[in-house]
Amino acid sequence: MSLLPDVRRLTQAPRAAVTARFIPDEATALGIRVGCDADGSELILVAPMRVPRAVRVQFEAALNEFRAEVIEIIRRENAARTGELAPDAVDAGDTENVS
Repeated sequence: MSLLPDVRRLTQAPRAAVTARFIPDEATALGIRVGCDADGSELILVAPMRVPRAVRVQFEAALNEFRAEVIEIIRRENAARTGELAPDAVDAGDTENVS
């Protein structure tokens, strides 16, 4: 039994989310750093020289294709790490953290 859902049964939105989660995880495994700026408008990829150019190009293409999903993942991880809420992560019942 696989831990990943059957890709044939996924609609486009969950498939993009699964793929987008895979991109930063694999980048980290290869020593590639992926980040975004504070407002989420730019993605940043920093790869060591030992990573072949073809691999960097593939990551750039994947990041471009799943840009919005990867930015959302990075922003949520940064929010969890810093203790700040992402703009859309405010719970409807949470009145303390609403500005």
